[in-house]
Amino acid sequence: MKKANYYFTLCLVLFTTLFSFFNMFQIVKVSSQVIQIVLTNLLPSLLPFMILISLCLSLGLFQFISYFIQFLFSPLFHLTPHMSSLYFVSFFCGYPTNAKMLRESYELGYINISQLQHLLSIASFSSLSFIFVSLKLPFQNALIIYISHILPSIIKAIFYHHEYHWMSFHQCIQPIVHPHMRFVDALKKSITSSLTAFIFILGYMLVFQFIGYSLQTIIPHPFLLSIVKGFLEFSSGSIQLLQYQHFLVYPFVSFYLSFSGLSVLMQVDNILDGIPYSFKKYFLARLCHGVFSFIICFGLQYLTIL
Repeated sequence: MKKANYYFTLCLVLFTTLFSFFNMFQIVKVSSQVIQIVLTNLLPSLLPFMILISLCLSLGLFQFISYFIQFLFSPLFHLTPHMSSLYFVSFFCGYPTNAKMLRESYELGYINISQLQHLLSIASFSSLSFIFVSLKLPFQNALIIYISHILPSIIKAIFYHHEYHWMSFHQCIQPIVHPHMRFVDALKKSITSSLTAFIFILGYMLVFQFIGYSLQTIIPHPFLLSIVKGFLEFSSGSIQLLQYQHFLVYPFVSFYLSFSGLSVLMQVDNILDGIPYSFKKYFLARLCHGVFSFIICFGLQYLTIL
């Protein structure tokens, strides 16, 4: 699977390069749109979370969160205290921040590879600000999409059964008293790793936007083209699809948020480079999450009409 991802990335780079040579003016226009989305929507909502979460992990402050959240999440989802805190924070931080904090937790020895794989399947959510602010929907409609987005993950998490142990308060404060690194070093690491992650985000968003633009000659119907674009890159695809009045618009947006799009999948794979996880299992988990979100949103939307 790693080789397949590598060759797929090579094909993307080759296609983007050739497309750029013959569509210079369009490339400038699309690039400007993507950069605007990143600056206005993603940068303010994701970057602060990335830096703060990485800093909390390095300084041991995340264990303090784990100690308190374990009393609710551990018995409910059968997760270790640290897994519980990661799952809890994932509801707010958005992807690919979730993959970044999973990688750092794995490198610090807080979770093993099987725990990382399980969290990849359940702890993958869009940021709250994107759903309730960037989509610019009435609160009731945004709430339907949000419930459809998170409910499949919660159901899957409930049916997970694995042994866990309670964390004592003494274990909680040990990483704080003896942190893995000094504050200055932790801050530098947090900022540099977060900026690197954003380079991946911007790069893959540009590539998949170029691919979406090139599909205009193959898919002339604007509505169908917007649906395909959502599979490639969830944020701009969702925003474009919401311009249409169709019963399937909200279910498709719910699918995109849960599937996360090929762009985010490739971003996560790059962030987890060197980690022996299964991309195939991760992809199937995202696909199943997306399908169930589509079905739930379709049902909730139908009930609101009755």
